[in-house]
Amino acid sequence: MILLIDTLAIVFLIIGWWVALGAYPRLPEKIPIHFGISGEPDGWGGRWTIFLMPVIATLIVAMNWFIYVQLKGSPKMPAAMELPLHVLLLELPALFAYITWRITEVAFGRAQGLSVWFLPVILLVIMGTTAWMLIAGKAN
Repeated sequence: MILLIDTLAIVFLIIGWWVALGAYPRLPEKIPIHFGISGEPDGWGGRWTIFLMPVIATLIVAMNWFIYVQLKGSPKMPAAMELPLHVLLLELPALFAYITWRITEVAFGRAQGLSVWFLPVILLVIMGTTAWMLIAGKAN
């Protein structure tokens, strides 16, 4: 199960990079780089900023893998925490790939923003997985 989750995480990393690299040549000079609570873009940057999301996602996954390898099997990380940790490592690159795609959609005029539901849903999912991991760790 963990291997499947990790494979999907890598697939989402690749998708994020693929979207950024594929859209870059056609992007306008200014693209949205920040979205407010309502999901509407409220910050703009140069088209090169399309690579920020894939870079951040790659760094998060790499750092988490490094930490995971260091802590695996130690008392600091009980085995019950492994599955929720890997689920979180799937959610984050999926989130960043989605944001990268949505930035391109807004930049090309095919979308208005992220949606008012984006932030509450993402917070609920990520906080839920984090709570699962913490509870699993405390139980052991």
